[in-house]
Amino acid sequence: MTLGPPSRSAGRLLATLLVCSITILSRARAQVAAADSAALVAVTRTLLDAITAGDSAVWAPHLAPAWFMTDEEGGHLTRAEFLSELHPLPAGQHGVLRLAKWDVTGTPVVAVLSYDIDEDHDFYGQRLHTRFHETDTWTRSGGSWRVLASQVTALPTPVDGRSIDLRTLRDYVGTYVLAPDISLAILADSTGLRLVRGKAPAERLYALDDRIFIRHGVRGFWVFERGAAGPVTRLVNWRDNNAVVWRRR
Repeated sequence: MTLGPPSRSAGRLLATLLVCSITILSRARAQVAAADSAALVAVTRTLLDAITAGDSAVWAPHLAPAWFMTDEEGGHLTRAEFLSELHPLPAGQHGVLRLAKWDVTGTPVVAVLSYDIDEDHDFYGQRLHTRFHETDTWTRSGGSWRVLASQVTALPTPVDGRSIDLRTLRDYVGTYVLAPDISLAILADSTGLRLVRGKAPAERLYALDDRIFIRHGVRGFWVFERGAAGPVTRLVNWRDNNAVVWRRR
């Protein structure tokens, strides 16, 4: 039996598959090479070490002339400003920056490296631990990679919290209202406080003292405020220096 020519619909299908195959291959070729990804991660580790050492000579070759950074406080630093302010830590301080989890994406000429930084800082005998997230945009020119821009964000650090007397915690139990149809509940037991909103799972509140609490993984803190008569009347959620007031029902 002799097969006839393919149908018009089959021809369209073959053409579509061919285009998809070409597109997939093109995208694969356009990704950042594994060797480049590894090199960028290795360079970033070196740059982090150079921050605590205050070694601007390590940084300078890797920064594009127009490079700038937006730091964790929202400040804008140019290349010249950053390099001029990079100094070793003063006597009485010692710090270590560690590159944590990271992701790399981009093309053979533009790469975005997004990663976490764990900082251990000995601040005049007090141990501080801070977490940051940074995103760097790298560009390739003449076979060399340079950073074009960087964005740093400070991440809230989890803490164990303090143990608070259960009688004090029970003073905070109740329903707090933000709007007529928006409320939350505060529960207490021997392990501490829980915050419950709607059908969402209860969230643990960690005590910084007997009135101020935080949640892990979330910026800001919660403060229980008492009225003139003594009982708690408000729960204030401080978010980036903005007070969101929940009134006790």
